[in-house]
Amino acid sequence: MLSRRSFLVSAGAGMAAGSLISSVALAKPYKLPLGIQMWTVKAEAEKDLEGTLRKLHALGFREIEFAGFYGKTAADMGSLLKSIGLTPVSMHAGADDIAAKGDAIIADAKTLGLEYIICSSPMSDAAKAKLEWAKKMDALDAGDWKLNAELFNKFGKQAKAAGIQFGYHNHHVEFKKFDGKTGFDILFAATDPDLVKSELDVGWAVAASQDPVAILNKYKGRVVALHVKDIGKLDPDPHKATTVAVGEGTIDWKKVIGTAHANGVKHYFYEQEEPYTRPILESARMSADYLGKLSF
Repeated sequence: MLSRRSFLVSAGAGMAAGSLISSVALAKPYKLPLGIQMWTVKAEAEKDLEGTLRKLHALGFREIEFAGFYGKTAADMGSLLKSIGLTPVSMHAGADDIAAKGDAIIADAKTLGLEYIICSSPMSDAAKAKLEWAKKMDALDAGDWKLNAELFNKFGKQAKAAGIQFGYHNHHVEFKKFDGKTGFDILFAATDPDLVKSELDVGWAVAASQDPVAILNKYKGRVVALHVKDIGKLDPDPHKATTVAVGEGTIDWKKVIGTAHANGVKHYFYEQEEPYTRPILESARMSADYLGKLSF
């Protein structure tokens, strides 16, 4: 199962920035802002943060969504991004961290001038919380989604007061049904639409046999960002899903992004997770090229 608890060190971290320049950086700008979730290049950034960020800029990426600050303070990270020409837009934080240190998370987001704080991983009841992450995710039930809804309404209000929008990022487990309703539906029915938005991870939704266009239309106004994650060969078991460079997989991105754009979505973060099929910065170049050629 794809997991935010483990990663493989990707080859090719030492690529020269000049070899990574994509057509996006040379052609006219992509109509929609081209962003990246930094989890995609986690191993590279841990080795050489500034070098990796400069390579991403050379590829045409301009917006950043964080998954940690690599030992830097929010202020230092903001200064680094500004020097490169990258804009920090969003950050991920797990529900357990939100519950334990929400004030500090909001403070970092304010320092960086972020638009969004996105919950990357839900919490559970005390019994499930003792499980390994993937097993906990599979064990989540309707009660857990209601538990998260309570936390999200509270934190969403706190973030809103600080001028920041809160949202939730899905995996595939949100689409498990309980008495005919998915966890996704339970969560968003129990949360305030003004306080809790959705960052729709398109790849995970597709892995769970969901139609992302239908979700975008059903939740028009609540989906504020997309994770542009392409899925390779589909499998009935979403645990076996693998991600590939955008355009190499099974998702009709022109239709998905076209619908999202028409529905007011303004931020699109490319994300890919291990195991990678090639050096990840090469996949990032391919993804940037593909997205740059889409027209609406």
